[in-house]
Amino acid sequence: MSAYITEQHSITMEPVSANQNYFNSPNVSQKHDEQPLHVEMARRIGKALLKAYPFNDEQTIVLDFACGTGLNSRVLASHVKTIIGVDISQEMVDRYNKRVANQGISEEEMRAVCIPGKLLNDTSVDQEEQNLQLKKLLGGVEFDVAICCMSYHHFPSISSATRTLSSLLKPGGYLYVADVESIPAQSSAHESNNTQQSDIDLEPIFPEGACEAGVVMHKYGFSRDVIKGIFIEAGLAEINEETGQVARFGYEIVTRAFKNGKAVNIFLATGVKPFL
Repeated sequence: MSAYITEQHSITMEPVSANQNYFNSPNVSQKHDEQPLHVEMARRIGKALLKAYPFNDEQTIVLDFACGTGLNSRVLASHVKTIIGVDISQEMVDRYNKRVANQGISEEEMRAVCIPGKLLNDTSVDQEEQNLQLKKLLGGVEFDVAICCMSYHHFPSISSATRTLSSLLKPGGYLYVADVESIPAQSSAHESNNTQQSDIDLEPIFPEGACEAGVVMHKYGFSRDVIKGIFIEAGLAEINEETGQVARFGYEIVTRAFKNGKAVNIFLATGVKPFL
C-alpha cells in the first residue's frame, strides 16, 4: 500500500484536508529537512531566484507561500529585509518558527503563519473575501516578491492560488513559481510542444498513491503554456494583440530531478503585477 494512503487512512479525503493531515504527520514533518533531495532542490531553486531578482536586504519583503519548514526561505533570508512563510500545516510552521527562534532571528525579519485550510477551500465565500481574510492574517503586508516552490502540484486550483498570490503583491511585485514540467508520453515523444496535448498524451509523474490520497492534484506536472495561461488570467502577464508576444512573463528550466523514477525538468515561471 502506498505510504501516502497509509498516512491519510483514506483515498476520498478532500485535498486541503489530505495535505494538512499528510504534512502534519510526524513521519513527514520531522524528516522533511533530512531529505537530501529537498535540501538540494531548495538550494538550486534559491540560486535561480537570487539570479532572477535584485533582492535587497534593507528593502525586499518576501512571501514564501506553502513554505513548509522553510528550506526555501532560509536560502533567501540573508538577502531580504523580511520573509514571511505561509502554510496550512501547523507542524511545518512550528518547525519553521522554532528554527528561526533558535537562530536568534527576530519575527520582524522572518516568521511563518499557519492559515486555516478552509480559507483556501471554502466555496461558500468568494475569492475576494478569502484574499482579504488572508491579508488580515498577514498583518496587511504587501509583498515585493512571492515565491511558491514545488507546491503547485498539491493545489486543487492553481488558477485560484495564482490569483490569491497576485492579490498579496505590491503593484510591480513579482511572483515566482517553481514546479515540475510535464513530459510527453512515449507515443507522442515526437511532439516538440506538449502544451496543446491532453492528459492522455502526457506521462504521469507523481506516484498514484499520492494522487489517490488527494495529496497530489496534478500528477502530470505543468506545461509552459498552462502556466502562462494561468498567469495571464491572474493579471501577471499579458498578450500583445498586435504582435502576439507575451509581456511580464518568464519561464526557464532551472534544474533537473527524478520523480517517481522519471527524469523531469524543474521550471521557474515569473509573473509581474502591473502598476495601477
